Amino acid sequence: MTVQLLIGTSGFGYSDWQAKNEKTRLPFYPSRIGTHQRLAFYSEIFPTVEINTSFYSFPRSSVVCKWATQVSKNFIFSFKIPQAITHEKKLDFNKGYWEELRPFLDNMQTGLHTMIGPALLQLPPKFSDKYFKRLEIFLKYWPTDVKLAIEFRDMSWVEQKRLKFTLDLLRQYNVAFCIVDEPLLPPITPITADFAYIRFHGHGLRPWYNYQYSLKELKIWVLKIKKMKENVHLKEIFGYFNNHPAGSAPANARQLAGLLGQKLVKPDAVNMLNVRKRAGDAPQHSLETFIGPVSVNLDEYVRYCTDCGEIVLKDDLFCEACGSKLVS
Repeated sequence: MTVQLLIGTSGFGYSDWQAKNEKTRLPFYPSRIGTHQRLAFYSEIFPTVEINTSFYSFPRSSVVCKWATQVSKNFIFSFKIPQAITHEKKLDFNKGYWEELRPFLDNMQTGLHTMIGPALLQLPPKFSDKYFKRLEIFLKYWPTDVKLAIEFRDMSWVEQKRLKFTLDLLRQYNVAFCIVDEPLLPPITPITADFAYIRFHGHGLRPWYNYQYSLKELKIWVLKIKKMKENVHLKEIFGYFNNHPAGSAPANARQLAGLLGQKLVKPDAVNMLNVRKRAGDAPQHSLETFIGPVSVNLDEYVRYCTDCGEIVLKDDLFCEACGSKLVS
């Protein structure tokens, strides 16, 4: 069985990924695109993204539906479960977290449809193994049609005396042990479900995620991932880079994908017309409307205004959007 490998980043809407920003070491987004076009641009390069804004607040249904319209039908969204459930109520069933969790999951499933990927349950740093029963109850009532990965952040869950019990519990419910690369927890790679989930946090100081992986470090993970793919029960591997400052995450994600033999798209080779269409701001009148079903390369007929970036016909003398005279 071929294991599907999906590599992306944790989040996509960072301003310091945009070109001509003094904080950006590794520009990812072109300077001319707007914030509403970032997801559409991102999806031209990566097959998946981990939504981390859902950790801080419950996304509106209109926002979730908008995400789905801006990407290709094969794109996959993973998403973090809100901290109101994990950090404030700490999975305490008596505090009624299910009254928030169920509508949240319904919202994500309805909006994303077939694009929905794993949910990530990131436990609080001091959520120790003394809460084993809470986690067991949570998994017992988790809907089996939504993949779930759990990121432990307290050493008690992975210490030798407890690790077997932790992994056995996850295997019982086909829940993935979230494999992490960070300073405080060991980078162990147990497979507990029919998919694997990896998060690359980095090894920086203040904070950890302000970090850029070297090729030498990534090659170590290439060997680990290839070993993981030998597991006959594994169907998918999701990998997300959380070292987002200054554009390191998309740069490292592309490097790892390349080292693993994945097809790469360069940011400067992205078809901006596709981006504009998916973002919902391409012209309503398309040349395709008039030329029939024959395949055509629109780049032969259109160009962009150098002043405002609006799409124009190659023969136009003035930009209708800003009025600038167009250079031949």
